[in-house]
Amino acid sequence: MQIPAESRTFSSAMDFHDLDEARALHGALMELFVAHTGGKSDPKVLARVEQLCDNATAALDDLECRVALRGVKSYSKLLFSDDGVADLDSGSLSAVDYLRLRIYNALSAYRGRLGTIEAERLLRQRTEFEMRRRRSLEPPALTGEANYENAGPRDLKILIVEDNRDSAESLRRLLYHSGYEVSVAFTGQDGLRAAKRMKPDVVLCDIGLPDTNGFVVASTLRQEETEGKAMRLIAVTAYGQEQDRRRAIEAGFDLHLVKPVDPVVLLKRLEN
Repeated sequence: MQIPAESRTFSSAMDFHDLDEARALHGALMELFVAHTGGKSDPKVLARVEQLCDNATAALDDLECRVALRGVKSYSKLLFSDDGVADLDSGSLSAVDYLRLRIYNALSAYRGRLGTIEAERLLRQRTEFEMRRRRSLEPPALTGEANYENAGPRDLKILIVEDNRDSAESLRRLLYHSGYEVSVAFTGQDGLRAAKRMKPDVVLCDIGLPDTNGFVVASTLRQEETEGKAMRLIAVTAYGQEQDRRRAIEAGFDLHLVKPVDPVVLLKRLEN
């Protein structure tokens, strides 16, 4: 395995190249200890071990990784020396086997830490993406002036599934003051649970949701419909391309409305 001669320092940016390099160096160390069993002086192999450990430390500046690699280096100094194993208390194992076991344990800890770092980076990446998405200017749910005068009660239960809280509240106020019974869910999973509990007549669902998408919500609701209780599913979304409309209908939506929705149009759709 060819190891890059130059090592890079750790960067806080979302760059996974250093993790790839660290994994390659871990593989090179494992191959080296498979090829060389130790138990006698071997300065060349020891120098190679130290070089690989130093490169791995430089590739990924992490405390737990540095501790594991220091362990590999210190045990290797004993493993590849004539007298390093002489006075070693290794219990029932031979001194060489004991040292190799400690080295493999240290390399295992190093590899496990690489997996943890990758998982943490992926989580940060997803979180930052979601924050950027939420900060982006999404069209409001309604356009024009809505009339919030109280109307008489209507025998229709409506569930709003919308992660943008301003849009959800705008829709909720419009429908509540228009006489409808309204509930709101901010994620797809919460929407599915609310639908099972509430059994709404109409579901107004966004397509872009933080935990899933509106297509999945619609298809799941259609699959879970009980006989004789068909919900009307309306997509209220910024996704307005023809392919989005087609996919919405295929997923089970009855209607596809593009934000910003005129409240008069929405209320007429509901009345019909």
